[in-house]
Amino acid sequence: MPMEKTYSQSPFTGQIHCPAPVTPFSPEGELLLDDFAQVLRYHLDVVQVDTMLIAGCNGEGYALDDDELGQVAATAARIVAGRIPFYVHVTRTPTRECIRRAEIAAQNGAYGIALGQPQIYDSSPEVVRDRFAEVARAVPLPMMVYNLSHLSHYGFSPEDMRALCDVAPVEVIKDVPTDFDHIKRTLVEVGDRVPVLYGHKDTLVPALLLGGGGFVGTGPETFGRDCRRLFFGVHEMSPQERMDLHCRYGMVSDALMWSVGLPPAGIKAAMKMIGVPAGEPREHVKPLTREEWNRLQSILIEAGVLEGDLAKIA
Repeated sequence: MPMEKTYSQSPFTGQIHCPAPVTPFSPEGELLLDDFAQVLRYHLDVVQVDTMLIAGCNGEGYALDDDELGQVAATAARIVAGRIPFYVHVTRTPTRECIRRAEIAAQNGAYGIALGQPQIYDSSPEVVRDRFAEVARAVPLPMMVYNLSHLSHYGFSPEDMRALCDVAPVEVIKDVPTDFDHIKRTLVEVGDRVPVLYGHKDTLVPALLLGGGGFVGTGPETFGRDCRRLFFGVHEMSPQERMDLHCRYGMVSDALMWSVGLPPAGIKAAMKMIGVPAGEPREHVKPLTREEWNRLQSILIEAGVLEGDLAKIA
């Protein structure tokens, strides 16, 4: 079961699960808000998540204009209805655009916002600290730090994380890097202040065992009702059971993120396979081909995702 833990700067307790739900679009690129509501209900009622990142990378926040971001935030606020915190991703390269997106999220009922470093360009400790402080002053909502190091020439160091927690109302951190020295130092630096979440295929299970704040990532949600039991149960598992889960999740994550199509086409296809109306990706990402669909389906069957209780949802 989840490890008992409290945080000095966050309302969360223990280890938590934070997915990044997909945003459904029609084949023509139209935003499908009714389907998005069903996606959110699946995460709330079936997977029983602790929080959510809205309009993240899987949610194609980069493809949402300002009006659509507001609609997505409003839909999330209506469906969540105070049951859990949720954070709307507002990262853009210029800080002023982050503030504009954060204001839109706030006006449409967002509990909090998720913010990362300037995308594409390099940065510095001073720049990112000032960026978070400026956004927090303009829109004083609870915040998720979204360390999108793979989309920037600058990744947040553990020392940066501490500084960001000092200048902004940070409640949770989504940390993308896979280097275990970075993970160890980050957990030591801020792991007592806020939950630090990992979700890469090679880091999710080990980080939970190291005492990380929980998990994020692409794939755990496909395990449906078994998600919490499996991933939070790692503390009571035998070494062989842990390795089995680590490998099963690795198969799923690898397929959804790297080996079958371009993200988020894979996770949208997987959601549809289990009966969740995830829609299509927006340009430039293409839906899976028939061959890719069949290959993903075979992987999910081998990993156990399309068997047992979860298959009954479809």
